[in-house]
Amino acid sequence: MIKRVGIGAAVFGFLAMGVFAQTPPDPKVEWPKKWDALSKKVAREHITLAKFGLSKKLFEVAFKEYTRAAALDGENAEAQKGLGRKLENGVWVDDPAAKVKKLNEGPVADQQVPLAEYESKKKAATDKAMKEFEGLADWCEKNGLKDEAKQVWKTVLDGYNADHERARLAHGWIRDNGRWVSPEDVAKREAGAKKVAGASEGEPVTAQSDVEQRTGWKLVKRKSDHFYLEGNYSDAEMIELVKACEAARSAFLETFELDVNAFPSPIHGIFLHTQQEYELYVDKDPAIPERDKKSYKAFAGYPTYRPMSFVGWQGGREFAYMKDYGTHETIHLMFWQWAGLKEIPAWIFEGLAYWFTDRLLKTALAFCIAMETSAGGGRAFENVLDWKNMVKVSIKDGSDPDIRETMEGRLNTLSIKKAIKAWSLVDFMLTKNKAKFFSFIADLRSGKTQEEALKNALGIKGYGELDAIWEKYVVDNY
Repeated sequence: MIKRVGIGAAVFGFLAMGVFAQTPPDPKVEWPKKWDALSKKVAREHITLAKFGLSKKLFEVAFKEYTRAAALDGENAEAQKGLGRKLENGVWVDDPAAKVKKLNEGPVADQQVPLAEYESKKKAATDKAMKEFEGLADWCEKNGLKDEAKQVWKTVLDGYNADHERARLAHGWIRDNGRWVSPEDVAKREAGAKKVAGASEGEPVTAQSDVEQRTGWKLVKRKSDHFYLEGNYSDAEMIELVKACEAARSAFLETFELDVNAFPSPIHGIFLHTQQEYELYVDKDPAIPERDKKSYKAFAGYPTYRPMSFVGWQGGREFAYMKDYGTHETIHLMFWQWAGLKEIPAWIFEGLAYWFTDRLLKTALAFCIAMETSAGGGRAFENVLDWKNMVKVSIKDGSDPDIRETMEGRLNTLSIKKAIKAWSLVDFMLTKNKAKFFSFIADLRSGKTQEEALKNALGIKGYGELDAIWEKYVVDNY
């Protein structure tokens, strides 16, 4: 009897242990279930907001909410139909017969109360969704699902909070003086700094230069394989300037896929401290006609192409400005040699220089015109880290400059916003469409207008289509 009880107890204990010691669910198996359930749940919240928008004739609101719902749950028929789509062979496609309104109706004044109510409802739904997304990301990270956590955080960044710290950090962003820097920008700037650090510093030159003979100055001079630089700076500072210019040349050749020995002709650079010194240099420069000397004295500096040289002055700015200026002018001269154009479009002339100074020095300090006097206001845009967000905001609020005016305008018509858009257009071309950009320049070289060259090289209908493609690039990458 006792033995039977003992055996029964042992069996019961064994079974109990089997119940309570089950293998825990595999996170890899649980993840898609959790993600699918949460995505569908949040999508329904967006549909609720869309219905509210429809009830108040806020059709723009409704369309936006249906778009977000469909992005989260592509199988949601209500969201897809709200976007004017139909199911065809198992795929949701645009329905030509659907008539979807995308603009709010009614007097603007009458829209204010329902819009405020919508914003209140949206905030409550967003706060709720954020807690659930954060909870799922926590679960992923706890269970070692790093990539899956990044997927959740990307959803947060794309649709709910673009400045969410944990989401940014999960995707490799870092803080730089209070600004977020993307992993791509971190990598390009690290590579640029390495290129500058490893560039040649040249050798000191003791022989008197032509500039010294004309002006009576005693300058510090250094010569490298591709540059002859002189200025009233210390030898250590001249070394920094040589390295920046050599790095700019090297970076240009790499970007434009040229041999390291391309364009061997040396570039002559003169770096001066004060405007007074610069004005004296202009007076003594035989390449500048007397009739033009007054206007040249108003510049921050200038390049010449035959022979290739440039001169600039620092004034009250930090020494970093002179490194930026030397890099900026080097890119002008390199592009002039490569492009072979009679007249370089202003947007390329400036935008390309900014694109390189950002990568190499993290700066955009030199300007070929005084932008504070052109349309668009002051010059508070010298940190390139701000530019991507500025471009996005200008597109969103409708203040983005007209693309035809930006690309057809002359140098003295470049406002701040146009200059930043020029930089972004260069970024778009060289990052995503380099071969097409090369073809575009070849077409300009052959005599085509810019719009003709763009149509031919990019396979587009004109400036309007380019603007739309560029805007999508900004949305996807900035």
